[in-house]
Amino acid sequence: MDSILKFLILKHHSSLSDVIGEKTIEYRGKKYSLKNVFNILFKDEMNSSLSKIVDNQFNLIIDLVDVFGLFKIADVCSAKGKEVKLKRPVITEDFVKRIVAKKLDEVRWNEQKTLALLPNFSMLRAYTGWGKTDVSLLFFKDKDISKVFYLLPTITAINNFFEKLRKASNEEVAKYFYFLDTELKEDHEKLSNLYFVENFTAPYNITTIDQFLLAFLQVGKYYTKRVMFRNSGLIIDEVHLLNPLMLDLLTFFVKKYATAYNFKILFMSATLPSALVKYLCENFKINRFLDYSKGYEEKRRVLWEYIDDQIENYVESIIKERQKGKKVLVIVNTVEDANKLGKKLENDYKLSYGEEFIVFHARSMYKDRIKKEKWLKNNQEKPHIAITTQVCEVSLDLSYDIMFTELASLPALVQRFGRVNRYGDKTKNINAYIFKPHVKNPQSYPYSETELKISEKIVRELEGENLHNEKQLIEQADLSLSYEELLNEIALAKRSINMKYWEELLKFFYSFDVNNEKISRVLNYRESFTTLVIPHPDCMEEPMKVYVTELLRKDFSYKSFDEKSKLIAELKELAVPIPFWWLKNAKIEESVFPITYFKDIIYSFKYGFYIEAY
Repeated sequence: MDSILKFLILKHHSSLSDVIGEKTIEYRGKKYSLKNVFNILFKDEMNSSLSKIVDNQFNLIIDLVDVFGLFKIADVCSAKGKEVKLKRPVITEDFVKRIVAKKLDEVRWNEQKTLALLPNFSMLRAYTGWGKTDVSLLFFKDKDISKVFYLLPTITAINNFFEKLRKASNEEVAKYFYFLDTELKEDHEKLSNLYFVENFTAPYNITTIDQFLLAFLQVGKYYTKRVMFRNSGLIIDEVHLLNPLMLDLLTFFVKKYATAYNFKILFMSATLPSALVKYLCENFKINRFLDYSKGYEEKRRVLWEYIDDQIENYVESIIKERQKGKKVLVIVNTVEDANKLGKKLENDYKLSYGEEFIVFHARSMYKDRIKKEKWLKNNQEKPHIAITTQVCEVSLDLSYDIMFTELASLPALVQRFGRVNRYGDKTKNINAYIFKPHVKNPQSYPYSETELKISEKIVRELEGENLHNEKQLIEQADLSLSYEELLNEIALAKRSINMKYWEELLKFFYSFDVNNEKISRVLNYRESFTTLVIPHPDCMEEPMKVYVTELLRKDFSYKSFDEKSKLIAELKELAVPIPFWWLKNAKIEESVFPITYFKDIIYSFKYGFYIEAY
C-alpha cells in the first residue's frame, strides 16, 4: 500500500488525474516536469500494486478514495476555520406536511403515505398535481439514510423546490448546480462557503443528475462529492426525461456501487412509459411499482383541435385570446421559430415586449433567463402571451388558459398539455390548438419524422370530444416506444462513449478531464450537442455591449481568491448554450469561456441569439 500512500500525498494539492501539468521540480540534480516525476516514481509502481488487488477488492479502492475525499474536506474546514457537521436527515409526516404547505386532501394523503412502505428501489407514477416532489421524502421515513438527494431536471425546478423545502425544514437544505455561483456573487459569505455546498455536506441536497454522474464518472475532484453519496437516498424526478445515454450511465454506476454505497432510490414521473418501467424493473430488480396514474381517468383538463396549417398564420388568433384577458402559451419546436414569432408580434402587430408578451427559450444568457422566469412568475395572474420552446415542458410550474402549439412527439405533447388548466379537473371547451410543424432541416429538428407521424395520428383520433379522459392519452404515449426500441436507442447512444475506459478508470484513483468534449455531450439534457460560449461584444446590442466589453477587460492577475470567484461568476452568467455546429462559422477567442463572434447573429435580452434577417 506504500505506492498508494505516495500517490495520495502527491495529489493532496491537485485533482486525482493522471494529467498533472507542466510544473517542474528538481530531482537528482536535473529538472523534470511534475508529470514526468510522477510517471518515473509512482505511476508504474502504483498501477502494478493496484492491479494485483483490484479484481478482488474493488470496495477497498473506493474506500481509500472516499477516505481521501473526507480528508480533503477536513483540510478545507481547517483552512477556512469552519466546522461542518454531517447531520442525518430526520423525516416525519409532520415535516412532509409542512412541505406541502396547503390543506391536505385526506384521500390523497393516504395514498401518499404508502410511499413509506416501498422497498429500497422503487418507482412512482402519479398524475400531474398529485404532489410527487412535495411528498417524496415519505419514501425514506423508516429507512436508514445519511443524506437525501433530490435529482431534479431543471434549474427552475431546483430553485422552486429549494424555497419550499427550506421553509419547511429545521435542518440545513442546500442546492447546487453549475450556475449557482452566479446567484451568490454579491453575497461574500455564501460564495466563500460554496465549496461545502457543491460537495453536498448538507443533510438535504437539491441538484441535477449530472452532478451524480460527474462524481461517479470520476470527473475532477470527484472524491469529495462521491463520498457524500454513501448510504444516501436518491429521488430521481421526471426520470422519463433522461436521454438514452444518461439512463445507461445511471444504470451502470448505480449497479456498480449499489452494494458498497447502499443506495435507496425512488424513480418518479407523471408519464412513465411501459418500456421504461420494464427497463427499470429488470435492471434494479424492482417488484413494487406505485401507480396512481388512475387519477388521469377522472381528469380532462384539455381539449384540442388539430389545424393542418402552420402556427405563424394564426398570430391574430393568438393576439385575440390575450385581448379577451387570457394567459396564452405558444410553443414552437425551435428557437428560430420562437424568435420569428416574437419579432412578428413586436414589429408587425406593435405588441410591447415585456408587457404584453415575452419570448422564453434556452439560447439565452443565464442572467437573462432568470429575469424572464421571474417575469413569467410575477405575471401569472395577468393576461399575456408567452412564446416558448421545449423548455416550458418541465421548467414552468405555471397554468395557462389556452395553448397554441406545434405538433411534437406524443410524450412532449403530454408535458405541454400539463401547462394548460393545470389545477383544474375538467373542461368542456377547446383550450389547445395543435399546428402542423415547420420542419426546415430534418437532421437538426428535435423530433423525427416517425415520431411526428405517430403523434399526428393519435392527435387526430383523440381530437375534441373523442378524448374522454387523460388516461387515454397516457396509454397512447405508453405505446409510442416499445421496449426493443428503447434498448436500440440505448445501444446506439452507447457508441458515442467508451464504457471500457471507465471500467478501467474505476480500478484506479485517476479522475477524468471535465473539459473533454465527450463529457460535455453526455451530460446535456435536451440538446445532445451544445456548448457554452460568451457572445463577443460586437454581436451584442447596447447597453449590454458596453457592460461585457468592460467585464472582459478586467485583469485576473492581481485578484484575491474571492475576487476571482466573483469575476468568474459574472462571466459565467453571460454564457449561452449553442449547438456545436454553430462554431464552424464562428471566430473564437479562448478565455474562461470561448468568446465567440458570429457574422450574422446578434445577441439581445429579448431574443437571445437571433439572425439579423428576422
